[in-house]
Amino acid sequence: MIKRLQSLAFLFALFLSCPIVQAENVPPPVGDSYYYLEVPPGGLPDFFRWHPLRIPLVSHHRGAPAPGFAENSIEAMQNALRYGPGLMEVDVAQLADGTLILMHDNTLDRTTTGKGRVAEAVWPDIAPLTLVDQEGRNTGHRVPKLSDVLRWATGRAILTLDIKVGTDFRAVAQQVEDAGASDYVVAITYSLDQALEYQAIAPSMMQTVTMRNVEELAAVEASGLKPETIIAWTGTSLAPKDFYQMLHDRGWRVIVGTLGNPGYSIDGQIFRSGDDSKYLDILNLGADVIATDRFWAVQGQIMNPNIFVFTRSKLYR
Repeated sequence: MIKRLQSLAFLFALFLSCPIVQAENVPPPVGDSYYYLEVPPGGLPDFFRWHPLRIPLVSHHRGAPAPGFAENSIEAMQNALRYGPGLMEVDVAQLADGTLILMHDNTLDRTTTGKGRVAEAVWPDIAPLTLVDQEGRNTGHRVPKLSDVLRWATGRAILTLDIKVGTDFRAVAQQVEDAGASDYVVAITYSLDQALEYQAIAPSMMQTVTMRNVEELAAVEASGLKPETIIAWTGTSLAPKDFYQMLHDRGWRVIVGTLGNPGYSIDGQIFRSGDDSKYLDILNLGADVIATDRFWAVQGQIMNPNIFVFTRSKLYR
């Protein structure tokens, strides 16, 4: 069993557990296209290796919830791909019968039509439930199993899996392998101990590893983690440009989080400023991926149809 999160990581997870407040209208997408990322077999490490001509990307927090689309749902993620391609950060929880599902909270109450603790439920309890959006409206969409999400993501989007406490990472890694989805999955880690345990179980799986300063960078380099499997997560505050360059010099792409409680997150600050072009300032500072609750706003700044070559339109299966 994976060790419990260290205290700092636990506080960070608690910070992210606050419900996302939908404080603005989401504009409709332009056109009818869906934007898909297709990774060549075995090509995920190369995809994430930093290059000066790297394409900026969005990481969609909790699978891109929006009005009418619940967090951690396949339907929300598919809707987000109408705005642009990217990563889908989703939460993986385990039921009492071992079933792996997408669910952020410890209980069903906030995001579904059911009630009770997730860890005490079995799949027949979950299957009839429907998901509700951030305004509490029933979307009619179902709680997805991880296996279904892995099949959906292959050829469409890269999943970053936030594996909740009490969830067996070995079972997650086995489902990724069984689905043939290794080129579309990154594991989120919250401590070096956790990252090393994940590496021992799934040596080839990409991981986000926290590096917010030079001390944490040095600790990662001394840890024995395989450099080719690392993506740098630098937290929800901006670092100096030269620090991002240090990470780039090591071949690592940088994920900067603008997500979180809108009262003090970078997303909230930019929304209140009325100037979404400030996301471009973050990219120019050194971010390669912006992890956000305002996916439509970031995509509106970075989308360029001449850049995104893995673009096609079709209804998802």
